[in-house]
Amino acid sequence: MDADNHDWHIDRRRFLQATAGVAAGLVLGQQAGAALTYRVGVGNSSDPYAATERAIQASGQWPASAIAGKTVIIKPNLVIPAAASTGLTTDPQVVRAVVDRALAAGAARVQIVEYRGATDKWGLSGYSFFSDYDSRVSLVDLGSQPLSFVKVPRGMAYLSVYLPSMLVAANTVFMSVAKLKTHGNAVASLAMKNLFGLPPIAPYQNSSIQGRFAMHDRSVAQAVVDLNLARPIHFAVVDGIWGMEGEGPLAGQPVSMNLVVSGRNAVAVDRVCLRAMDIPEASVQHLDYAARKRLGPTSLAEVEVAGDALAPRAFVRATAQPIIEYPQPNPVGIVPSTGQTTQITYSLDAPALTRVEILRTDDRRAAIQIVRTLQSWRQTQAGAQQIVWDGRDASGNILPVGWYVIRVQATFAANVGAACATGRVWITG
Repeated sequence: MDADNHDWHIDRRRFLQATAGVAAGLVLGQQAGAALTYRVGVGNSSDPYAATERAIQASGQWPASAIAGKTVIIKPNLVIPAAASTGLTTDPQVVRAVVDRALAAGAARVQIVEYRGATDKWGLSGYSFFSDYDSRVSLVDLGSQPLSFVKVPRGMAYLSVYLPSMLVAANTVFMSVAKLKTHGNAVASLAMKNLFGLPPIAPYQNSSIQGRFAMHDRSVAQAVVDLNLARPIHFAVVDGIWGMEGEGPLAGQPVSMNLVVSGRNAVAVDRVCLRAMDIPEASVQHLDYAARKRLGPTSLAEVEVAGDALAPRAFVRATAQPIIEYPQPNPVGIVPSTGQTTQITYSLDAPALTRVEILRTDDRRAAIQIVRTLQSWRQTQAGAQQIVWDGRDASGNILPVGWYVIRVQATFAANVGAACATGRVWITG
């Protein structure tokens, strides 16, 4: 078996509880195994530049020494071209504050990156003034960049992903400058979820829906964590000058918060943002998975919040989907020719319609092959569920040697988009 898959069957604790400590070091110099203090800065102001400055200063973690002489890559959230006041996009003045700090710290280059698409995202989102900046600063269309097929260490939904090569080049410092908004699949779109905009569209586009929706088919929560494992965030900023509530990330309503949140650890930053939105941490599954992967704190209780006062406002949430604890086989590897089977366990947070399938997948393309349906759509109760698989396809044939994906889908109503979660089983002769 591939050693990188060992993490698929380590966790056996209860649903939605973090199972790992947070003794792993943060990037940019902190040592693994050291006792960590997660510190997040809060800035309040109707002036987005000033609010960002206050938040970064309060965090006390701006990585100035790590920036000197390097390329700083900044990823804003420009999901569609629009003004920041719509709640859709990262305020360009928030980005400007980060750019100015990077230049002051001696960055060799500062690259603001996004997929331009068919329209002028930069101009329509208010970013054109960066073209008149210092020659070290540039607006980069990720769609024009060569790609690398990057290994995902301890990946959940993917073992490798496509990313623009510039993102994983040596001597780069990567910053997520995200937006404070709700999200129909991820509950909230903050610093970690912002990385969903990094992969190219083509390899992750299914035949019926535009965009990176093939990643949705393997679990949004797991794919978010995979992207953060493949391209770690060195510093996170979340623009909440105008946030978005309701049916985000595209169809929600703007909310005036006059808030910016920042810090070195994206998981910690996102947990503070959830407090500002009055959204329970346990409802955002990718943060739970991230804590298990030792990417950050297991709860807000481990985070020191510094700077201006945090004044929570209850955000209207997007239409909910079931939360599925990803399917875990026991054992992970089986020999079907000897009659061996594996018992697959998954959990639901609420009663839902569920379907369980075995898939053959390829990380280099979106297409999947359903080799067997273990359970057709049926009403399933909340809590732990189990199902047995014998390593055979729908015709009763033993499958060839290799990894196979278990996919659980769940929805509260027929003909409504389903949540997904995936696990892996190894078949051997």
